[in-house]
Amino acid sequence: MSIAIMSQLFKAHLGSTGRKMLAVRLADFADDDGKGIWPTVGRLAQETELSVRTVQRILAEFVDEGLLFVVRKGGSKPGEATRYDFNMAAIARLKPSKSPADGCHGVTHDTMSPVTPATATGDTDDADGCHGDTQTVIEPPIEPSEREGAREGDLKDWDDPAKFGQRVKALEMGRANNPWPGAIASSTAWALQQFEKLTPEERRMAEERRDAYLAECKAQKVKNVALGVYLRDRKFLDVSPLAAKAQAVSAKIPVAPFGPVWAGIRALVLLDGPEPVEVPLDVRDRIRQTFEVMRRTSEARAIAYLHGKGIGLGADGELIFPHDFDQAELRRRVCESGYPRANDLHIQAKNRDRGVAEMRFEALADLCEPVPVGSDLFDEWRAHHEAAGWPFVPDPGQMPVVYFPKGGPEGLHQFEIAARAAIRQRSDDHDAA
Repeated sequence: MSIAIMSQLFKAHLGSTGRKMLAVRLADFADDDGKGIWPTVGRLAQETELSVRTVQRILAEFVDEGLLFVVRKGGSKPGEATRYDFNMAAIARLKPSKSPADGCHGVTHDTMSPVTPATATGDTDDADGCHGDTQTVIEPPIEPSEREGAREGDLKDWDDPAKFGQRVKALEMGRANNPWPGAIASSTAWALQQFEKLTPEERRMAEERRDAYLAECKAQKVKNVALGVYLRDRKFLDVSPLAAKAQAVSAKIPVAPFGPVWAGIRALVLLDGPEPVEVPLDVRDRIRQTFEVMRRTSEARAIAYLHGKGIGLGADGELIFPHDFDQAELRRRVCESGYPRANDLHIQAKNRDRGVAEMRFEALADLCEPVPVGSDLFDEWRAHHEAAGWPFVPDPGQMPVVYFPKGGPEGLHQFEIAARAAIRQRSDDHDAA
């Protein structure tokens, strides 16, 4: 049981009571490093009072969102459960369920009213204080980043010791399913001690050259050392800066269907505009021929084909094309085939396949937000796509949310500016490495 992780999850915004209940129950199985979670789905369903399908769906969401790692897939033997580990860095990035700036009651603007001789019992004259807590101790959060999450990307606290645990965990787990070999059996606490002993510049180099070191070991068929030894012996200094740069440029990140990176890439593709599409000069003759062929087997199906294109059928059997047929046909063809990269992303999402992208696109994740399927904002996005002549997202099925750029359709311009600047900055950082 990890009380520390449970405390973090209780304070985090997870989107629903079911998701929070399941996350906290998983933390009950984990150790303080977030490892060792392997209860069966049936047990989780029974203890959380959620349905089996709901538990399976939420677990899949946690994996897609990067909150959980699949260490070993279960099901090869009867009763064998999948083993998970928490991604501690992802937990630390979770937004709080309520901003501390709002105060304990949304009025005081303090996390708790101070105890004074005049108010010896705290916020009210209840003997246990406003929240049933004693007046003796106001405990700090488990991680300072919970209170200062808004400064997560601030360069001023980039080397904050409070974040060392998260950074070591990230070194362990890597990106795009590239964990440090042997990390499961190694001591995270000892690796953290070695990380703390490094200078800020050495810590940065250890992180930047991690993948390059593992790649060199694999290429030379040499077994890599444990992560703690890599840090203690400063093995990253032996890695060529050019190799580290090449590895950083070629590194890939996973792209979950309907997720934030997927949504960011998709939005930029659409904003780039369509590729050239032409309407054949004999398109009306082709439609007539198709109609006649279909009519031989099914009159109803042939009529439905015409209606789908807005074409009528005269009493003499002649097709009646609307006056704007050519423009409408061009819009339809542009929507269907003018955005091939978006169509590839749609096929990936439809098949629920996880794709990959260059690491620089990771910056898009913070610029997108989850939009509940069927919500007013979801319908606004659908209407905007239709007006712009863009293909809309495929059917999300049972997924409760689909990611879109933050701020709705009205915020697309700001999203594009921020997204292109972030990607360019990531590329410049790699070039300067």
